[in-house]
Amino acid sequence: MFSTKELVKVAMMTTLIIILGFIPAIPLGFIPVPIILQNLGIMLTGLMLGGKKGTLSVVLFLVIGIFLPVFSGSKTTIPVLMGPSAGYVIAYLFVPLAFSFLYDNGFAKNTLLVFLALFLSGVLLVDAVGAIWLAAYTRMPLTASLLSNVVFIPGDTIKALIATMISVKYKDSFLNTQN
Repeated sequence: MFSTKELVKVAMMTTLIIILGFIPAIPLGFIPVPIILQNLGIMLTGLMLGGKKGTLSVVLFLVIGIFLPVFSGSKTTIPVLMGPSAGYVIAYLFVPLAFSFLYDNGFAKNTLLVFLALFLSGVLLVDAVGAIWLAAYTRMPLTASLLSNVVFIPGDTIKALIATMISVKYKDSFLNTQN
C-alpha cells in the first residue's frame, strides 16, 4: 500500500499538525472560534503528501486526538467535534483531497496556481464548511456566520503563502510522492 518512507512522511506531517496545536490560540470574542496555526499544518499536509497520504495524516491526527490533547487549548477530538469549531475540523479531512484534485487538474503549472489551489482548498473550503457548522451550532444566521469568517481570511492567506513557499523549497523531497 504505502512504503515505509511514505508512512514516515505521513507521521512527520501528523506530528507537525500536533506541534502547531501547542501554540496558543487567539480568541476573537465575537465568535467562539479562535485563530489557530494548526490549519497551516493541514495545508502543508495537502501540499507535501497529496490527497491520499495527506488525508491519512489528518485522520491519524484526529485518531491520536481521541486519546491525547492535540488541539489548541489542550483539547481532544471529541470535545472539539462537539463544539463550534467542528465544521473547520471536519473540513480539514477534505483539504488534501481538494488540493490534490486541483493540483492534478491544471493547478501544478506554476507557483501562483499552486497557491491558488491551496487558497481554495485550505482557506475558502475550510472557512465555508466551518461557517455552515458555526451557524448551525450557534443558531447564528448563515450570512452573519460567513461574514464573521472574513476575519480569518488575511491570516489564513498568509499561512497559505508560507505553506506554498515551503512546498516550493522542498518539492523534490515531498511533492514527488503525491497520492
